[in-house]
Amino acid sequence: MQKRKAKGHREDPASQLLLQRLKELAEKSGVSVREERLVREVGYHVRSGACRLHGQDVLLLDTGASPAERIEALLEFLAERDLEGVFVEPDLRRLIHGRSVDEAQTA
Repeated sequence: MQKRKAKGHREDPASQLLLQRLKELAEKSGVSVREERLVREVGYHVRSGACRLHGQDVLLLDTGASPAERIEALLEFLAERDLEGVFVEPDLRRLIHGRSVDEAQTA
């Protein structure tokens, strides 16, 4: 059985590769990355983000969000994270520190 794609979310291979690389970097920095469908109900707005669960840093990525939105959540998280002890590829480092996603994908 084939998985259905979320409406309006293009499966761009470059975005998917970047998303995977950023998730791996976040995990190397000591955070658990989980992709889950975040439930939306009346009265509050749900979005991807970090939290602590049983003493462990966890980054929840909403599978209902577009790849670009999940990439942005990862970039925001990694920009605030201490990455001194982790090797970060130069293109990812530039992206984390403010370079656009389009520029990083073509570099």
